[in-house]
Amino acid sequence: MPGQHLSCACDDFRTSSAATRKRFVGESQLTRRQLIGWGAAAGLSLYSMRALPITDVLQAAAADAAAAPNAPVLVAVFLPGGLDLLDTLIPSDYGRYAALHPSVRVKTPMSLNGTAVQIHPGMSQGLGGGIRGLYGAGQVAFLPGIDYPDPNLSHFHSRHFWETGVISDNAGPGWLGRWLDLHGNADNPLQGLSLSYDLSPVLRSRTAPVASASAPGNSGFYIRDVYGEPFDAAMATYTALAKAGGGGPGLRAAKRNAKLAKLVGDLLNPYGEVNGVDPLASPVPYPANNDFGDRLRSVAGLIAAPLGIRVATVDAPGDFDTHSNQVATLGTDLPLISQALSAFQADLQARGVADRVLTLVWSEFGRRPQDNASGTDHGAGGVAWIQGPQVNSGFLSAYPDLNAFDDDDNLKVTMDFRTVYSSLIEQWLGTDAGAVIPGAGGVGRIKVVR
Repeated sequence: MPGQHLSCACDDFRTSSAATRKRFVGESQLTRRQLIGWGAAAGLSLYSMRALPITDVLQAAAADAAAAPNAPVLVAVFLPGGLDLLDTLIPSDYGRYAALHPSVRVKTPMSLNGTAVQIHPGMSQGLGGGIRGLYGAGQVAFLPGIDYPDPNLSHFHSRHFWETGVISDNAGPGWLGRWLDLHGNADNPLQGLSLSYDLSPVLRSRTAPVASASAPGNSGFYIRDVYGEPFDAAMATYTALAKAGGGGPGLRAAKRNAKLAKLVGDLLNPYGEVNGVDPLASPVPYPANNDFGDRLRSVAGLIAAPLGIRVATVDAPGDFDTHSNQVATLGTDLPLISQALSAFQADLQARGVADRVLTLVWSEFGRRPQDNASGTDHGAGGVAWIQGPQVNSGFLSAYPDLNAFDDDDNLKVTMDFRTVYSSLIEQWLGTDAGAVIPGAGGVGRIKVVR
């Protein structure tokens, strides 16, 4: 399958699997809070600290959208594995780069709008010239050398630090989940949406309701392996139970859950495909056979709908943990990323919502400056970027010096990711970063918005 290169990945990458990480970040607490689970409403899970009046969920979402129709939206896209900076944005000193990367160097890099830095050719694929084209149009800000102080080079821990915005092994809510705790709507779980089967740890909150959806069109009620007349009979029972009156605490809880399970699927019907008509259909073409693009298309359609979405997360495909086979892996996966993200940007523009959406693309760390004859091992000083019409385009951090490594012979970190988070919270979301990012006062700011 395109984008799958499991033979390249290390054991540390595999131990950062969803199941392992759920235990680490306290998924048991989330499970207790989950109102709608798989087996109740296919495709959608809602998370909240309290029982939401589910019949009012979409009404609350519509009220959010009506109250702030131009509210800014932040989308966080994760590139798993640790994308190599040097092979994505090729250094201006190509000779030094080639000496460090003799086996994996990009042999035909492409110019980047007159800058000394060049770019992997895969990043030029897609509508309008892909990510490279978006940069030329002034809609991309690159962040080379991004990481955190004294990086420990572990997938597991680095992801956790980025997801929570805190350099600590302790479990805790995600940085955007904390933002929703402070500035979200207590009745609208669609304000924070993961387009995935599981809630992204980035959106894990303490009190704010949030949601995850594998695909909006698949969010109808279902019972595994039950069809036809038995399914109709089950639906009749659920409906009767939801309408029943009286009873003690146990029965009331059962009735409430029956109503929740049934009504979530019913209320999301407007966003499902009916008779071949998809209400979230995109006005622009997305790449074929690209699940990442399909999820981004859903994000664009839902942002344009009256749902009050403020933050969203999507995980990209691929395995950027390129200890081996790096040339082939990046040659396959970077085009998938570029094609999907450029289509997403064009889609937002066509739907008339691009000016209120910024997308942060991140990976948990960088790679070592010296290759290992087939790939690159865990290192520091990675790469991220922000895209959207309102971004302060260009290079917002210094490219690491290829002649001055840190004490572990890794690239020196030139940008703390918490600086970027704090800048986005204040300049884009318009709220105080200090209430969301611990120690925000000591990490500085950069200009991320025009």
